[in-house]
Amino acid sequence: MSNPDLKQLEKEITDNVQRCWKCRMCVGMCPTYEGWVTQSAAGRLMAINLHIKYGLGDPKTLSDILYSCATCRRCQERCRELSTDCHPADTILKARQYLVKKAESTEDE
Repeated sequence: MSNPDLKQLEKEITDNVQRCWKCRMCVGMCPTYEGWVTQSAAGRLMAINLHIKYGLGDPKTLSDILYSCATCRRCQERCRELSTDCHPADTILKARQYLVKKAESTEDE
């Protein structure tokens, strides 16, 4: 994936994350939530956003956070009903794609 394509994916992810109000209405719906913020859609979105914007978090840890999501879309349904409809599950899937493409682009260098 070329750098402009990676930048476009970053923009799509951060645009969706910025729409999130951090209301945490998705937390109670998440079957993987066991008390840690990164076990919910809101926490996963925060983690990928901090990685893209500030380079925080290593790719392995971020990958573990993103792939622990069951992609059941319960968060997305709740968000559509009560909040900003920021498409958290779709954004998590895009973030997974982003990590894969980013790793591929560093291998090509």
